[in-house]
Amino acid sequence: MSLIAEQAEELNRVRRVSDMLCTGHAVLRDRFSRRALVLDIVILASLTWIVALAFVSPTVAARLTPLGWDSMIWLGTLSVGTFFLTLVQLKTDWKSKADAHKRTFGLYAEVKRAAGYLLASDQADDAAYRRVLTGYDMASAVGVEIPESCFLLLKKRHKIKVALSKHLDEHPFASLLLFRLRMWQRDNRAGGKE
Repeated sequence: MSLIAEQAEELNRVRRVSDMLCTGHAVLRDRFSRRALVLDIVILASLTWIVALAFVSPTVAARLTPLGWDSMIWLGTLSVGTFFLTLVQLKTDWKSKADAHKRTFGLYAEVKRAAGYLLASDQADDAAYRRVLTGYDMASAVGVEIPESCFLLLKKRHKIKVALSKHLDEHPFASLLLFRLRMWQRDNRAGGKE
């Protein structure tokens, strides 16, 4: 049994929206992962510097202290700064945010894959259709939301990614930068008129 037109239209919509949400959650996952990594590295570097200052002779400590400060003042300043960064780390919790977006990405990726298989199948049935819609509803209910302030920029990023991908399918050696510039000019010339 094949899908009726309304079901196929709804599956196409679910697949398209899931694809866009995959891009959005992947971007947020990577953004929060990078922030967490940079913060971890800065904290570890500061802690290493603090330990180095604490266990070396005063002459070596003076060489490890920038700006000609007293090594004890620098040690205290560095300690307070490191403590502040650990509070930032606790408050922002970027690792958990990255993990939440990673899980949500996986849910929407599964929905996108299942919808694509169902649309390509000539053995589609109503139960399979309902499973895809249930998976989509579950991803929406269980997954973390994309903040409203980021949504349009992430949608734009997804649309650009799709346009670049389609262009590369036909022109694999094309310059992505030049193509982006050409598309930017096309979409922004004449005061936004189409």
